[in-house]
Amino acid sequence: MRRLLGVGVLLAVASVPSAAWAQTPTVEVGASLASAVIGVGDNDNGSVFGIPGVLYGGGMVNPGAYASLFVMPRLAIEPQVGLFVASFDGDTYHVVNVVGQVNYFFTDVGSPAAYVFGSAGIVDVSGEGPSPKSLSAGLGYRVPVGENLSFRVDGRYTRFMIDDLDSNSIAFTFSIGGLLGRR
Repeated sequence: MRRLLGVGVLLAVASVPSAAWAQTPTVEVGASLASAVIGVGDNDNGSVFGIPGVLYGGGMVNPGAYASLFVMPRLAIEPQVGLFVASFDGDTYHVVNVVGQVNYFFTDVGSPAAYVFGSAGIVDVSGEGPSPKSLSAGLGYRVPVGENLSFRVDGRYTRFMIDDLDSNSIAFTFSIGGLLGRR
């Protein structure tokens, strides 16, 4: 009887998260609408503001497009990409920033939620030399609007590392996302 009661309690407890999980979007795809990047440190003394949010500043591109893959009601794995292309006198240059980010939301993602995140990435600058690596950490706030839309605002500290040179930035971003599918 105790075993049967124990199994019943475990099933009841396990069903609570699954009920919330049933309402969790499976994927959110979005893009930055506006972004501000401020260089910090001895060699970083500039700032850039851009609309849309993918911008070139301090030699780096802020990730501008994302796809949040919700693996749990409060946890998302988020690939991101930023791209900057310029052409001058017949020569074309690019900067691509590819980032992997993990988000932890303080409430289930079906409601407005503050979140923390950490990310790691790599930057390619027209195939030149070694590619800078990046590590970021930050805070954000996500607001779902209706069934299929969400807005985000976040702030992040990023450290770019290449050979013996390091670059630091603080970025603030406002993004919009579309929710695809529900579990």
